[in-house]
Amino acid sequence: MPIYEFICDQTGEKVERFYKMGAAPEWFLRDGLHFRRNWGSIQGVSAQVAAAQQYPYESNRLPRNLKGCPTSKKGKPIITSQIHEREVMARHNLERE
Repeated sequence: MPIYEFICDQTGEKVERFYKMGAAPEWFLRDGLHFRRNWGSIQGVSAQVAAAQQYPYESNRLPRNLKGCPTSKKGKPIITSQIHEREVMARHNLERE
């Protein structure tokens, strides 16, 4: 399922949610806050991968020898899939730029 990004109108907070293709709403309410869909975002793909449009890739931004990632000879993390990328980000409390 694709990942869709939403932005809170009141706070600017960004959240991502999974929806079936074509089923994502234009907005939703959470705890009384209005979140609208960010139509300009690349859904679930980092900018580095969006440029290359392929996995796996060797990350130049993540810390070296990151736990839970295979690494290159230089210790750079290798991200194997979009799911793996999201798991690594969540596990280490990281965010995409």
